[in-house]
Amino acid sequence: MNWFVLLLVLIAGAATSIQAGVNGLLGKRVGIIEAALVSFTVGTIFLFIIYILTRKGSLQSVFEIPKWQLTGGLLGACYIMIMVVAVPRIGIAAALTTLIVGQLACSTMIDHFGLMGAKQISFDYKRLAGLVLMGISVYLFYKK
Repeated sequence: MNWFVLLLVLIAGAATSIQAGVNGLLGKRVGIIEAALVSFTVGTIFLFIIYILTRKGSLQSVFEIPKWQLTGGLLGACYIMIMVVAVPRIGIAAALTTLIVGQLACSTMIDHFGLMGAKQISFDYKRLAGLVLMGISVYLFYKK
């Protein structure tokens, strides 16, 4: 197992929690769409600086790829707007727990069918049990 990669993902998870809280507060101050716009603008500026410093990859290739591969930004914008709405109403933990269940359910199907070039991993009782337990965790985190 690649522990370094797992550590990076763990850090990304922590950053997602902080991001949800920051964006929730920002949304209360400036508005839902405005908060998402500010978040993406700051992220775009950051990525542009990293791009200038590293010059990895090829931006010109974007014109040669299937257009559906450009939907990541659209999906990210939807995610940010939804979290800006959800976090102040249900809290960071409930919002992220529910988000993770959605991620696991969808990614399990992507793995099962080998979509988007993913390694094909069959849906089995262990994965079903994990999803059910995560569903229970949503209830426990949201229940007051």
